[in-house]
Amino acid sequence: MERKVLLFVLWFLLMGNLFSQEKEPITLTAEVTPQSIHKGGEGVVVITCEVASDYHISDATSGLFEVTPDPLPGIVFEEAEIPEGEKEAYGYVYRGRVGIKIPFAVGRGASEGKNTISVMVKVQPCAEEGGVCFPPEIRKVEAQFSVLTTQEEVQAKVGERGGITGRLSRALEQGSIVAFLLVFLGGVFTSLTPCVYPMIPITIAVIGAQAGGGKLRGFVLSLFYVLGISITFSTLGVIAAKTGGLFGSYARHPVAIVFVAAVFFVMGLSMLGIFVLQMPSSLASKLQGKRRRGFVGALVTGLLAGLIVSPCISPLLVVVLAWVAKTGSVVLGVGLLFSFALGLGVLFILLGMFSGVIKNLPKSGAWMGIIERGFGVLLVALAIFFIRSLLPSLVYQGVWAVFFVVFGTFLGAFTPLDKEADKKRKIGKTTGILAVLVGGSIIFLSLAQWLGFGVRPEVEVKQISTIEPEWFSSDGEGFRQARLMNRPVLMDFFAEWCAACHELDEKTWSEERVRSELDRYVRIKLDLTRNDEQTQAYQNKYKIIGMPTVILFDVSGKEMFRFEGFKPPEDVLKILERY
Repeated sequence: MERKVLLFVLWFLLMGNLFSQEKEPITLTAEVTPQSIHKGGEGVVVITCEVASDYHISDATSGLFEVTPDPLPGIVFEEAEIPEGEKEAYGYVYRGRVGIKIPFAVGRGASEGKNTISVMVKVQPCAEEGGVCFPPEIRKVEAQFSVLTTQEEVQAKVGERGGITGRLSRALEQGSIVAFLLVFLGGVFTSLTPCVYPMIPITIAVIGAQAGGGKLRGFVLSLFYVLGISITFSTLGVIAAKTGGLFGSYARHPVAIVFVAAVFFVMGLSMLGIFVLQMPSSLASKLQGKRRRGFVGALVTGLLAGLIVSPCISPLLVVVLAWVAKTGSVVLGVGLLFSFALGLGVLFILLGMFSGVIKNLPKSGAWMGIIERGFGVLLVALAIFFIRSLLPSLVYQGVWAVFFVVFGTFLGAFTPLDKEADKKRKIGKTTGILAVLVGGSIIFLSLAQWLGFGVRPEVEVKQISTIEPEWFSSDGEGFRQARLMNRPVLMDFFAEWCAACHELDEKTWSEERVRSELDRYVRIKLDLTRNDEQTQAYQNKYKIIGMPTVILFDVSGKEMFRFEGFKPPEDVLKILERY
């Protein structure tokens, strides 16, 4: 009798000690990854068991640790992945944090919207001090996730909502002429993106220098200029669709870059009066005079400018290119891409008309000469800017330094002024001196960098890039980390020649709310700048047509969603929160 009383007292003291702890000996939590799963997709329930420092629990081999999910309609659970415990003299135990995974598949019978997974966990806590174990208990933990429709149903609903991309897909399938109107509008919207910014000074320089007849002549020249852009753009688009090449990559081939830059450089020197470009007399006579030569010049310049604008990408353009590749219809493909390029050219037509008015405003021949020389300087500067991707950093800086020094000299920086010099010469000399100082500063900084003084550019770039989240540069390593961390994947395809890619980096990925939401993802950024075997492999593997392209994958590596082209932070936030 005394022995029983003693055991009861000891048991009472132990239980009192157990419940007097500041924290529970065992804490259970559950989470579903990813939070949103399409029908036909897969997910993982992660059960985390936190064991207090002065306790342990028996492992699964003892039969005292079990994890059992409650049945849920449309959800198929796989066998739980339970880790092995630590070996002790009396068996295997768990200490600290224990993670258990329960993979599952979402069938078509699952209920759309919020779903709750309930998991029953059987545990037996044991005190480290004294080696006393308490009776096993069963606890219930829950985790919520959202079931989405299948990808096919999502695409259908996009079309039903009247989105322009969905309407275009439907119009193409039905063979409707509305498709041409939709791609034209898509071109107009694309012209408002930074992708076409390099084209604005070219348009002003080329049309403005030749539109001596005012607004009407500027309008007609702009039409020929946009016609040239449309011919090049549609041709490159069909070639990309038929060959499976990356749209825009042809225009960034080193040969194309050098050729276009050389043409603009020569045109700029001609406008500066260094020499005069003339057509062969036989060809000039056939073209019947100066006005015809101006129109042909605008057309030829537009053909070259089409190489610059071709990397512009939008969701509508992706739909068209995919449709051409699928159907093989070259004629309709050229027509659709031509319509897109015409929409893209509406902005250039307005700029051309404006340039014609500017050129026609001054009535003095001297002022007209100044404007023409200004256009020449602009074209030379554009030629230098266009070859930036082909030159090392120091060489590129050196080219700009030479440009500013020569430009300053041309304005009279080193020409002495007499007492009777007019205001125009004084302004020219002052501007020239400033240009030479800028060129000299660039030379000084470049030499300092080359000799190792001051801050190197690569350090500066790293400091600037800290506003962006960290990215993996390998898809293999990124997916491996995603499996280890049980996180979905966001993959961003970019190229140095892609203006929209830089805009996405600067305005969207660096935005604070987007960065916070990206913490849920493993982030992969793949560089497709070079047209090499690696780029081709990525393009074929992930079916990339143009850039930027962003793809979201679930934990298992299955694609959930993708978008092409630039999207502002608020639009990307909606996508990230949904998945």
